[in-house]
Parts: sequence; C-alpha cells; structure tokens
Amino acid sequence: MPEAAATTRRDIAHSGHARRVAVLRCLVASLVVTVLLAGLAVLIFWLVVRPKPIDYAVTRAVVRHFNVTPPPGATVNATFYLTFAARNANRRVSILYEWVEFRVLYGESAQLALQDAPAFRQPRRNETRLDVRAVARSAPVGEQAARELRHDLAAGEVGVDVRMRARAQFKVAGVRSRHYSLEAFCSPVVVGLSPSAARSFQSVPCDVAIS
Repeated sequence: MPEAAATTRRDIAHSGHARRVAVLRCLVASLVVTVLLAGLAVLIFWLVVRPKPIDYAVTRAVVRHFNVTPPPGATVNATFYLTFAARNANRRVSILYEWVEFRVLYGESAQLALQDAPAFRQPRRNETRLDVRAVARSAPVGEQAARELRHDLAAGEVGVDVRMRARAQFKVAGVRSRHYSLEAFCSPVVVGLSPSAARSFQSVPCDVAIS
C-alpha cells in the first residue's frame, strides 16, 4: 500500500507539472503570435499609407517698428510679420491641428514675441500657409543681447529664431491617431529692416520633431 500511494502521488505531481508546462507553452505561443500580428499590421499600414515627413519653412519675414532700449533694463519693441508654410505630402494622411503657437527668439534665452494661431485641418497633399503677426512689447533682454540687437539695428538686419509648437492628430481613412506634439525650429531667420527687404528674403527650412 505505501508503494502504491507513493506511485499515485508521483503520477499526480507529474500530471500537474505537465499541465503547467502546457499552459506556459500556450502563453508563450500566444505572445509570439500577438507580436507577429502587431508587426504584420504595422508593415501593412506602412505599405498602404507610405507616410512621408511633414515639411515646415518660414517663407516670408518682415519686421516693423524695431526698437531696442539701452541697458540696464533693456527691452525690445517690434512687430514681426511671418509667413509659415506647412507642407503635407502624404496621399492618405490628413492632419488636425488643435492648437498652434509661434515664438520669436533671439539667442538661447531671449523670447521676443509669442503668438497663437487658430486651429485648422490640413488635407492630404496640401501646403497651408499661415500668416503670423508676432508683437514684441517691451520684451526684456539681457545686456549682451541688447548690445547685439543694437548692432543688428545699425547693420540693417536682425537674425532671429522661429519656433512653432502644435498639438495635432493624424487621420487615415477616417481613423484618428492619438495626440502628438509637433515642434519646428527655424534658424537663422535673417530679417532685413528696410522696406524693400521682404523681396530678397530667402526661405528658411525648419527642423521638425514629433513626439
């Protein structure tokens, strides 16, 4: 009897171990299949949609009423007129911009102007141009930046950076993606101060980041 009981216990333990191994194998197989199906879905999406990068550029820049007060306590007053081009070359992807903002910067630390733009929808294979009027009203700048800006004023042109930030969704075949943060950094945007400077302005492409 003791030998029979021991044999029964060994059979039960072996059966339980076999079941655990079978369950583990099923879980691993399910995980592998899920990963393969997800990869296949991404591949099919890419082959069908063939997503292309979004291009941004500052195509026009004019500044008016540019003035820099001397340090200490230097400030900048100016009105920047910018045309910002957003190019969506995708055949199947449209873009929904929920909010857009533009910043005009001088150097690494001086923000001269901030301006919001209205929400808009960009269709497929479309270039949308946004006209931005960004006003610097007594924007504070450091002593070194003030000296450089006054030098730029005497030279007849000023070099600034333009940063665009936006929150957007991509739409494919009626399906919207999650929200993404878009950022375009355009530098240097050299703006002439003379009335005729706009005619000779060279378009400035922007570096783009999506997260």
